Parts: sequence; structure tokens; C-alpha cells
Amino acid sequence: MLEMLEGLNPDMEVRFASQPNYPFEYDIDNVVVVESENKRTGDSEEIVYLEEGRQIGYLPGDVSVELGWG
Repeated sequence: MLEMLEGLNPDMEVRFASQPNYPFEYDIDNVVVVESENKRTGDSEEIVYLEEGRQIGYLPGDVSVELGWG
């Protein structure tokens, strides 16, 4: 995800798109990093979780098209 965001304006708003068949957009309420054990390798790894915030509304149609959902 960091590579995907690299080079973008750090002050830009970040939203989450969900449910391709009934698309909504959400803001992000919280970001947490959790140390977890990889079940396949047994190694410890950090995982970033984005907490779904409030539902803003329906995802705009042009965003659905850009995501390949419509």
C-alpha cells in the first residue's frame, strides 16, 4: 500500500470503496499496526489494519468504473 501511495500528496483525503455490487464509500476512522505470526511460516510480521469509518454515501459512478466495477 505504501508503494501505491508513494508520490501522492500527503494531505490528500483517503477513502475506502466497498462492495462492488452495491458500492459505497467510507472514510477511514483509525489505522493500527499489529504484530502477528504468519501461519504458513511461523515468522512474526506487522500488519496494517484500516478501520472503516462513517459511510459517506454511494460510490460515485466514475470511481466504480475506474476500479473496474462498473
